[in-house]
Amino acid sequence: MTSQLLGLGAPAAAAPSPSATTGQSAAAGAGQPICTPDSSKINEISGLVATATGYYAINDSAPAGGKARIFTLDASCKVVGTPINYDPVARDPEDLAIDKNETLWIADIGDNTEASGGSAAPRPTVAVWTLAKGAKAPVINRLAYPDGKKRDAEALLLNGDGTPIIITKEPVGEVWVPEGPLQPNTTKGVKLKQVGTFTPQETKTPNPLSFLGYKAITGAASSPDGTRVVIRTYSDAYEFDVKDGDVVKAITSGKPRITPLPNEARGEAITYSTDGKQYITASDVPADVRAPILRYTPQNVTPGKAGGAVLPTPKPDDRSFLEDLTLQDITYMVAAIGILGLILVVAGIIGIRRSRAARRLAAATSGPIRGSAPRPGDDDAPPSDDNTTGTVYGARPGASAARGASAPGGTVYGASGPAGAFSNDPGPFGGNDGGFGGGGNAGNGGFGGGSHPSDPRDFNHQPGFAPPSYDQPRGFPPPAPQGGGMYGAPQPGYDQRGAYGSGHPGDHDGYERGYAPHR
Repeated sequence: MTSQLLGLGAPAAAAPSPSATTGQSAAAGAGQPICTPDSSKINEISGLVATATGYYAINDSAPAGGKARIFTLDASCKVVGTPINYDPVARDPEDLAIDKNETLWIADIGDNTEASGGSAAPRPTVAVWTLAKGAKAPVINRLAYPDGKKRDAEALLLNGDGTPIIITKEPVGEVWVPEGPLQPNTTKGVKLKQVGTFTPQETKTPNPLSFLGYKAITGAASSPDGTRVVIRTYSDAYEFDVKDGDVVKAITSGKPRITPLPNEARGEAITYSTDGKQYITASDVPADVRAPILRYTPQNVTPGKAGGAVLPTPKPDDRSFLEDLTLQDITYMVAAIGILGLILVVAGIIGIRRSRAARRLAAATSGPIRGSAPRPGDDDAPPSDDNTTGTVYGARPGASAARGASAPGGTVYGASGPAGAFSNDPGPFGGNDGGFGGGGNAGNGGFGGGSHPSDPRDFNHQPGFAPPSYDQPRGFPPPAPQGGGMYGAPQPGYDQRGAYGSGHPGDHDGYERGYAPHR
């Protein structure tokens, strides 16, 4: 590992870049594969530095059960040597840089939102780790945002004097530097201060995140001679000229040259080749995906008037619907969905009101159902002019009564009605042979009066069973008119024993009626 670190410090032009070994020329605006990392341990490449013999790379999260580490790759992208561990454990390493003293800088500055798998609470500190030439372990230097708010950052640059510069991903493009010198191995971070902003453009370069990828800042790098810096998003690279080592001024007020990085798997890392002539990029992908390291020839593409068509772009037939959407398009779509929802709500309310009005009108014109009562709380129900009775269990309307006409008959359980359809018919509901509803003849009723067939349960008809005695006063309940009346009223022939039921002298206990006496 030490030999690899020594190689990091070689002058930019001392050796050809790895891309020179492939024999391919990088086409303008299209990434050309160099090699593909062969290990799942280094699939999530978030930071990359080119060396004379290969690359240094970091993964932004540890594999299951492992730790985030610093890896050495050869020119064919194979892991060589023993990876270097952080001590203590790095939280979320997101970018990598090297200074003129051959010190490697690791930006442990990520702080994902809950939607991205992070936590709701912000990190109390972020950090930059430094790995000096020949060192076996990096040193932590903690930093803290002054307002304590959550910020996710993935891009690190070094100013001409060696000061680290952090560029945030969320919020987009805030530029921060330490207020004072770094303090190694302290728990309290050095305060950061914001010194400006960098705003990516809506280039419309195709990428996996569509319009979201245009402005998501995922990496940065300095050229080997320090005269240029580049900041990347998921879709494009922005290169700035640097004068007198003032990187902050260059990225906050300079005019960039834009190079499209179309359709990378999930491009996060960027570095310059050792000769400074090309960009080299890598993607952060799942363990089961293999994404190649790519190289690009820098371009100077200016976004068009309509939002920035860039070169190259897919053919119209190859572009998906989502790739053609702009932020303005999305805004209009959301507004249209909201308006449609409002229309549906209003239509539903109108429909409900009309339905209720129609039911009230129907009730007013046709009258209520015979014997029905208004619903509780229904103030709109029209009064009923139906004077008929027979609305209680066992009551009898007239057999030929017309709707709305008054009909004789009782209104309580067991009341009698006129002779006709039911009153004189035999059966459980008639009047001659008992049942419900009573009869016109005193001796032929059911509940409410009349005779009944003999029953083995009747005490007067069972040999050996004497009628029980009763202590209650005789003669209750009061007598009622013959042929119906109140529930359980006595009829002629009642034996004055105080039993409920019909007037038959033997029905002491009312078993024929289905109810027991009070004793």
